[in-house]
Amino acid sequence: MPSDRDHLIHRDFSLMAQARHQLYDEPLVLARGSMEYLYDTDGNEYLDCFSGIMVTSCGHANPEINARIKAQVDLLLHTSTFYLTEPLLDLVARLEEITPAGLSRSFLVNSGSEAVDGAILLAREHTGNEVVVSLQLGYHGRTLLTEACTNVSGADDIPFGPDDLGVAVGCNAYCYRCPLGLEYPGCGVGCADSIDTELDAAGIDRVAAIVVEPIQGVGGVIVSPPGHLESLERIAHARDGVLIIDEVQSGFGRTGTMFVSEQYDISPDILVMGKAMANGVPAAAYVARDDIGEAIQRPTFSTYGGNPLASAAALATIDYIIDNDLPARAARAGQRFEAGLADLAGGTDLIGEIRGRGLFLGVELVRDPATKEPAGDQGLRLVQQCRERGLIVGKSGPHGNVIRIGPALTISDSQIDRALEVLDASLRTVEIAS
Repeated sequence: MPSDRDHLIHRDFSLMAQARHQLYDEPLVLARGSMEYLYDTDGNEYLDCFSGIMVTSCGHANPEINARIKAQVDLLLHTSTFYLTEPLLDLVARLEEITPAGLSRSFLVNSGSEAVDGAILLAREHTGNEVVVSLQLGYHGRTLLTEACTNVSGADDIPFGPDDLGVAVGCNAYCYRCPLGLEYPGCGVGCADSIDTELDAAGIDRVAAIVVEPIQGVGGVIVSPPGHLESLERIAHARDGVLIIDEVQSGFGRTGTMFVSEQYDISPDILVMGKAMANGVPAAAYVARDDIGEAIQRPTFSTYGGNPLASAAALATIDYIIDNDLPARAARAGQRFEAGLADLAGGTDLIGEIRGRGLFLGVELVRDPATKEPAGDQGLRLVQQCRERGLIVGKSGPHGNVIRIGPALTISDSQIDRALEVLDASLRTVEIAS
């Protein structure tokens, strides 16, 4: 069996520079997974509290889901969307059932990036407008258009826009570090109102869409406060645009409901989903209102989107989530995790804020609670310390100082308690070294 050093050589000489980024100084080479756990090539066990960036919400190699995937492998793998299959038709019917009321037309694709891209193109066709507004610290994908909608660096000195691709980046709802220096709820979600003001100042009367993550994952687990999405919906509609809700990371039960947008008083015009949709098999979709979904009449296809294997995997995943009531389980587990994190925060000055919904949690680390100076180096060291103790967590935010916690929704109370023990020991080690 190749050693980790052999794997490192292949990584450095066979992968592009942009693909070599990892969380650790030494690469973690994984060999297999079993529900809440991962195992490396040396047989070491890790409690996975990152789920492949919020993908394996039903656990790694889930036996029930895998059985249905294996059955489909022996029937039919691929046909393209020029033909219909039972899994594809069953899946689009299922999506209409589980998404918020009014969403009825689906387009199946391979990834969240492709889904957001398609949703924007659909919005432009439906409205006849060009400008798309995204938010600071938003992450929407890796296509040319979705990268223009992405602003994870947090640069606040970029002109409002629109840029060459018709994208304008507006203020986000980062209440812990409000870009406008305001304080919620007295601010009346002034961050949203500022977008209205910016559009007026730029002479933009009409928009195609406002695209927003209800929880900005890569941006630092930044949760839209009550009233924020509602204000964005009002602004989009007042300017003849639509509201695109990007739930690629927050969808499929992770936040305590099937989609976190259900927790707000909004009606998404287009809902985007991916990641956890098929528990690891690449699958994504955007679902729109009937009139919007019919806006593009010219034939469009996705070679692999909605292929029989991905559709069968997505159906199996959705059934498992519903049959095991994973949204309610995520809500209860999230409360236990948050309470434990709050206890840890009481014993250290490194934790500035704990935020999230359900099992989509973030812990922002700071050097000084008074100044809120980001503790990016400590974040990197904490992720490393957790790994050495058998726990996988992620990190995000423009300064790399937000620890991301997103385990499988099947995680048990004892596993949560174990994760908290590791985080406690790791925090102490990092704090002493600082």
